[in-house]
Amino acid sequence: MKFKKFVKSLASSGIIYKRGFDRWLASPSAFMLIPCTVQSVTAAAIQDMPEPIDRMISQVGCTEYAKLTQAIMPYPDGKIKDCVRVFSTESKDISIAISNDDWSLIEKSDFCEILYAYDIDSGKAEAKALLVKQYPQMPDDDDLLVGVIFPVEYEN
Repeated sequence: MKFKKFVKSLASSGIIYKRGFDRWLASPSAFMLIPCTVQSVTAAAIQDMPEPIDRMISQVGCTEYAKLTQAIMPYPDGKIKDCVRVFSTESKDISIAISNDDWSLIEKSDFCEILYAYDIDSGKAEAKALLVKQYPQMPDDDDLLVGVIFPVEYEN
């Protein structure tokens, strides 16, 4: 993910969350892992990671590879910032919509997964977040989670 762009968009209004040795910078709609090469980031506060977000970062639940399938302009006379980007699984049974601003943080070399849970009442999968990952640098390494993007509501 484009960390420098994320920092610039937040100015100093973001919050840094501590999770073990990791630090995450958060906006209202996204969390990004602060790279270990970054020495300082200005933020409004430093706090412990909230438990629900910690579970998302731990990928508690089900995940499935997703790719960008749609770009929707909810308003005919809208601007590009109004665009909603929709990611879907290969079978298209689970999808998640994110804001254009958050989509612009994803790099071409990143890949995405949808974190979802099953709604017992409806029997359908419900997308909770879009996980942005980097491929491992070494063959024995795991994928690196670098961002969590939350869904937006839009009128179709």
